Amino acid sequence: MARHITVEKRARQNIKRNRRNRVVKSQIRGALKAVAANTDAEQAPKIIVKTQKIIDRAAARKVIPKNRASRMKSKLMRKQASE
Repeated sequence: MARHITVEKRARQNIKRNRRNRVVKSQIRGALKAVAANTDAEQAPKIIVKTQKIIDRAAARKVIPKNRASRMKSKLMRKQASE
């Protein structure tokens, strides 16, 4: 077990950040699944915009790297264009 105060604090911070990041990543996965499961052409643009916002927010908070966010959004747009 850690003996230094700063090491203990760092461990607490890491646990909090890990929990927060897991929630955000799970929101991204859920949004991507919602896009994939959507069959209604009328609702598709709204769902895609919502998903993009979630991805952008995660990248801004540095939960995911900005290039990964860019790839995800690009993939979404290619999928929408193919439909």
